Amino acid sequence: MRKQALLPAAWYKTAMPMIRPAAISLDARSLPAASKTDHILEAFDKLTLGAILEIGEETDPRALRNEIAQLRPGKFSWDSRNLGSNRWTVRLERIDENAAGESFLQHVHPFAAAKNNTIKDLATQMGERSYKAGDTIYDEGEMWPYLGVVKSGRVIYTLLSPDGKTHTLGERLTHDTLNESGSFDGGGATTRAEALTDAVIVTLPSEALLHACRNDSDLALGFLAAASQARRRSIDTISDLAFAHVLQRVAKFLLGYARASVGMTKGLPGVENLSQAQIAAAAGTVRDMAARALLRLKNAGAVELDRGRVKAIDRARLEAFAHNVQAPPV
Repeated sequence: MRKQALLPAAWYKTAMPMIRPAAISLDARSLPAASKTDHILEAFDKLTLGAILEIGEETDPRALRNEIAQLRPGKFSWDSRNLGSNRWTVRLERIDENAAGESFLQHVHPFAAAKNNTIKDLATQMGERSYKAGDTIYDEGEMWPYLGVVKSGRVIYTLLSPDGKTHTLGERLTHDTLNESGSFDGGGATTRAEALTDAVIVTLPSEALLHACRNDSDLALGFLAAASQARRRSIDTISDLAFAHVLQRVAKFLLGYARASVGMTKGLPGVENLSQAQIAAAAGTVRDMAARALLRLKNAGAVELDRGRVKAIDRARLEAFAHNVQAPPV
């Protein structure tokens, strides 16, 4: 039998995905609210570069991400997954805050398992664009020929109704991707993407991404998993719009800015800048209805308002409204 020729060692190194250390697990569901973030940060701070902390949660961890982004800016990558039945898992990777090029791309979770030579090739085709707060990155229906990745700042997805009303579908933060649908199906953008703050966006030509996925099944599977999570988020949004009343929807949105603490606490950065119109758009309603919901939350001691804007939040009381424990329809 003929011996199969061995390939050079360098080939195996570039053809294989990056080897990552085993994740450290932390079940956050049983941690007391007042010290939950402290416990998570204590475990995270012990990680070496490239190590991962895997956290078990039972609710949408948007607020946790916002809080850690404030306390450890640039030091982590984030991958949260809704597993259904009130089961969430979050993977926090300790990263170099100055990561660029190949290193930056490896921290974007659909690319995490891609082969080294795939990442190396894609990194040579990356570009960068800067946007001021309020700038449009691309419009709904636009043929934007890139996959975008948020490098810094915040981006929001919005839809515009025929009568001019805007509905906000969600935020995209550092390492989150933009225009996935347009990149893979060749159609126009499904939403409008706008810089909520000053932002830097990494661009990757859609054609280069498609070519890479055809040649690297691990990369393709990464985007398939991301698409599945996006579908779950869409179903949750549709469910809220169909079945939850305005008060619940406003409370759920504001939970993303509520610290994991006990009692009335200053909201996470950004909430004080949200106008009632922006909160209404995020909750899928009109400004007057959002204003009524905010007043009800204020009177119940769930939020504090300053000239109509949210200043502080009592997480436990806000959760009661979000879960419809004590909230009649508004």
